[in-house]
Amino acid sequence: MKVVGWHECAAQLAAEEPVRCTKILEELVSERLGRKWRRVLSVWEECSRDWNETLYRMTAYAMGAPRHKSQFELLARRVSYLMCLKERGSQSRVEALLLGASGLMTGEYYDDYHLRLQADYEYLCNKYGLVALKSKEWNSGSTRPAGSPVVRIVQMATLLAKPDYSIDALLGLRGIEDVRRFFAIEPSDYWQKRLAADGNGAGVGRLGIDKVYMLAINLVVPMQMAYAEVMNKNELRQRAIALLEEVPAERNRLVGRWTGCGVKCSSGFDSQALVELSTMCDEGRCGVCPLGKLIKKA
Repeated sequence: MKVVGWHECAAQLAAEEPVRCTKILEELVSERLGRKWRRVLSVWEECSRDWNETLYRMTAYAMGAPRHKSQFELLARRVSYLMCLKERGSQSRVEALLLGASGLMTGEYYDDYHLRLQADYEYLCNKYGLVALKSKEWNSGSTRPAGSPVVRIVQMATLLAKPDYSIDALLGLRGIEDVRRFFAIEPSDYWQKRLAADGNGAGVGRLGIDKVYMLAINLVVPMQMAYAEVMNKNELRQRAIALLEEVPAERNRLVGRWTGCGVKCSSGFDSQALVELSTMCDEGRCGVCPLGKLIKKA
């Protein structure tokens, strides 16, 4: 089958009637969300159908920058949710667990706080039989300071230490304001002044609003959809889709390919559809793409 060029697809989609365009986007989103919630259920099975452990692993995966996702996933396998839950009474203990097991808390220590984290991790390492990742296992290269592994691990530890971090709380999120409150974290004064475990860099602040929106798209919505599928809760399924429609559109290269050609994109629902469309285009899957099939018929 002849592969349609994406420029031709973009021109077609930009000129399409609103009703038909909406139908195309709905099909694309359905394909993408289906793949995401099926991945959640695969993790759920690995976690012996424990929803809180599943949420924890998916949170780790969503927190990491694209180049660090596999390391965050491996970290969450080595440090379980139950371990974090047992130590949740002390935010610094959760930090010690995750930073220590990441292998990024190595080398020289510059202050009392790091010495305490090191001592706590040594105790927790013996307590839980942990094996830390090697620092060289983390992909090096250019990453914005706000998205560095240490920053994200500290922010994740702060989130895990919140009493309301649970699957029940996540399933109860009904809109973007709820999502903002759920991910509103406040790292300790120490981390707000210092960045990395080597004592260099800027402070660790709250999760940026763009990261919160990405967590809504890549964590909250897929988790709610997966739970809705297992428990047959159509209201929750519809609520997850409504949340996706409320989140602002993503701004990235895959979305810009289409918006630069005049395709309208006003929400996370639209941008997820366009990301899926880019994937299909890049893989030459015109035969299963709703837009590609439409062009073939024309």
